[in-house]
Amino acid sequence: MIGFDEQRLLGAAAAHLSVPEPLEAAFLPAFRALIAGMRDEAKLSQVGSWRAGARIMTTLGQRAALANFERDTPGLAQIEIDAPIFITGMPRASTNLLHNLLARTPGLWAPRLWELQRPVAPPRIDERWIDRQITTTNALLDQLYEAAPELRQLHPLSATSPDACSWLFRNNFSSLIHACHWFMPSYVDFMLHADLEPAYRDHKRHLRALAHRHRHDDHAGPRMVLEDIWHLWQLEPLLAVYPNAWVIQIHCERDHALQTLSRSCWTLMQVDAKHPRSASELLDYCATIVDAGLAAGERARASSSSTRFIDITHAQLYADPIATVRSLGARMQLGISDSSLSEAGCWLAGQRSLAPRPKPRADAPLPRPDRFSSGESSRPS
Repeated sequence: MIGFDEQRLLGAAAAHLSVPEPLEAAFLPAFRALIAGMRDEAKLSQVGSWRAGARIMTTLGQRAALANFERDTPGLAQIEIDAPIFITGMPRASTNLLHNLLARTPGLWAPRLWELQRPVAPPRIDERWIDRQITTTNALLDQLYEAAPELRQLHPLSATSPDACSWLFRNNFSSLIHACHWFMPSYVDFMLHADLEPAYRDHKRHLRALAHRHRHDDHAGPRMVLEDIWHLWQLEPLLAVYPNAWVIQIHCERDHALQTLSRSCWTLMQVDAKHPRSASELLDYCATIVDAGLAAGERARASSSSTRFIDITHAQLYADPIATVRSLGARMQLGISDSSLSEAGCWLAGQRSLAPRPKPRADAPLPRPDRFSSGESSRPS
């Protein structure tokens, strides 16, 4: 095991990848904050330490692959990411639901999970290569769900469905999703105060690599719809890098967000940690994250001159998802007709048949999720 030592990790990655530098200097502060949190705060098991270290090595490999792809692909930097649509909101506000619906409307495209796992493709790809990536991604999901069974209900994932931008931000070590996998207050503090504009510029580099596979001509990629709850914490750098973006924010009650984030963190942290954190410790930890996100979103909205913010509520979305998509199409002039919503409607019907849920009234308060029991080894009720 290499451990969480900066020079040993970078040296091993450089030797394995046969490159002089597997990481640009701009991302060293986030890298250092992450490995320090893993080493000093996360209380990882031996297997958890190995798994976390392996993820870091994989990430460094993704960085080297992106640099090589940019070097070998003339004109990549000229591919336009025009007027992307970003969906964000508090944890468990159904951002993934809206993302899947919009991704299934004509004229919009969202990267699938297997693509986010492997944003940089080899020079020649074919159906066999794509099938291998899908199989590998599904195998990783199976391993994750075996280690944390409750996660399948909390975060159902599929290799061939759209998923969050956090998969791309992992490649520059700058996503609060890391703070959900591992208990790292110092990393949370770093992320809440860091300038993440370089991370968003790096995010755009990854999107160009993805758009290159789906481009219509030399300079025009597909119209992208993207989703990540953590964008809410960083709307200012997002708009600095994507000034013509649309931002759809789904609102839900703070308590709903806090309880569900705490439950998700508790479930994820079981995978790599030696011992679970207490309920009160996790609630305080997650309250810091949630309150910072709410404050950051309000600051960005107040200081921005953008007129491309759209607000909807969790209850409104659940009351009539298709009507919500139709209204968003009209607002963003997407030309969405009733007939064009057929694929989204079929997908929604399939999801409801698999996991039916009662729909809240549009004016009803959101249900309170289960609270945690107290105690170091207690599980969520």
